[in-house]
Amino acid sequence: INGNIRRDVRVMTVEKASDDFHARFSAKMKTYVYRVVSAPVMSPFWLRFAHHEARFLDVGQMNETARLFLGEHDWTAFSAARSDVETRVRTIKNFTVESFWDARANASVIEFRISANGFLRYMVRSIVGTILEVGRGKKDSDTILTAIVSGDRDLAGKTAPANGLTLLKVDYE
Repeated sequence: INGNIRRDVRVMTVEKASDDFHARFSAKMKTYVYRVVSAPVMSPFWLRFAHHEARFLDVGQMNETARLFLGEHDWTAFSAARSDVETRVRTIKNFTVESFWDARANASVIEFRISANGFLRYMVRSIVGTILEVGRGKKDSDTILTAIVSGDRDLAGKTAPANGLTLLKVDYE
């Protein structure tokens, strides 16, 4: 199988699935990672895989704010306006914001890791965009809580660009 697919995709294991299995709808939990390179100049090594922020970001404050998103909520404020889903209620199980130094890129790389029982369209990028505004000092935790409770999209931040987002893991059991 691996000889017939792109080199950046690998089949690690194969298991028999039930006839009603659906790769998207049978998932019990998904984990995404969103990467931001925080440096005056964007590293060419990260160009396709991360969003660039030239200004200082308060990683500690962003990680604290990430905790506000844990639990079951209606995510209307953090999703696409048009949607045909039955409910916008999802449960975020884990959410961390951590940084590490990439010597090759001479930059700090910030990783947002978020796991939930499901995601709405643009939900992860909208949440990350909002937390980036906290990191820039433009939003505070009270505004975030109000956005979560009220569903008011105007209180959330701008949706972060797509190039930093990667689906990291899907759990089926």
